[in-house]
Amino acid sequence: METKMLLQNDSLWSRLQEFSLDAPNVDFPFSKKLAKEENWTVDFTKKAIEEYKKFVYLCCILPNGASPSEIVDKVWHMHLIYTQNYWEEFCPNILKRKLHHHPSKGGFDEKNKHQNWFSDTLQDYKAIFQQDAPEDVWGNGKIKKIYQKNWFKRLKITSLFSVLLILCSCFGEIVNTLISIGISFGVAIVFGSIMSLFKSDGDDKNNDGGGSSGCSGGSGCSGGGGCGGGCGGCGGCGG
Repeated sequence: METKMLLQNDSLWSRLQEFSLDAPNVDFPFSKKLAKEENWTVDFTKKAIEEYKKFVYLCCILPNGASPSEIVDKVWHMHLIYTQNYWEEFCPNILKRKLHHHPSKGGFDEKNKHQNWFSDTLQDYKAIFQQDAPEDVWGNGKIKKIYQKNWFKRLKITSLFSVLLILCSCFGEIVNTLISIGISFGVAIVFGSIMSLFKSDGDDKNNDGGGSSGCSGGSGCSGGGGCGGGCGGCGGCGG
């Protein structure tokens, strides 16, 4: 109760609550642009802006400032784009001080520093506002898991699609190979049949002519040469 009374009587908090990031008489104000760029619902965008105001309040009253969540930082980045509103109205008239954005310098030590800073911010948030910071806006870990889950799901879908393409490709190669083999066998059979016809026709002509290599020809067994003379074996010479 004392904390709520403190906030109600705090002039900075009152100014923040009365301040609107949406300029009047504008068809596409700050909140609509933010919702469209981040693909947020209207209600979630409104909630994110309110949490951004709480973050700014923490920045101004805490000795070491505060560290934003990913969602709050997106609102802050968008506000910084509205340079005239941020630097000429928000900071001098509402905060009555400058509030700079300090990005991480990178590296392991810097990462640990910001993680500890963010953890302290959540503790200060609970102490000052007498409630836990809402998970959907301040839950960096949960948001990261959601991103990883979506990425893994996309990976599984992509992998399945790739396997299906490979199987289809292999199946097509198998079908084409089988067709090629079938055509080759068909050509070979037709060609063999034609050759057989030609061969049979030639054999018939030789048998009808009574050629000299036959045992019944002019060089038959009655000659002096006997059966061994040139018939190639006829089963013997009778007579």
